[in-house]
Amino acid sequence: MEQVLQNINKLNRSLEGVIAVGNEFGAVEALWSQFENVMAKEPGEGDVGKEEGLEGEGQESDKEAVEGATEDAKEAEGRK
Repeated sequence: MEQVLQNINKLNRSLEGVIAVGNEFGAVEALWSQFENVMAKEPGEGDVGKEEGLEGEGQESDKEAVEGATEDAKEAEGRK
């Protein structure tokens, strides 16, 4: 019975290690998700006002999306 308990504890530690490694990829996944959302936009969506030399509306939201993903990455890193 003692050996079974030791093996269960060993398995539990191994599973915790696997979960910890998986959680480290959460920040990367969030960043790629933001990138995918930016790239999925229609070509003309972020071009409003560019012809007149004005900053397009889509550019600011793209920048905010990247900053948001960076913040998510920092938060995920802090949870380790």
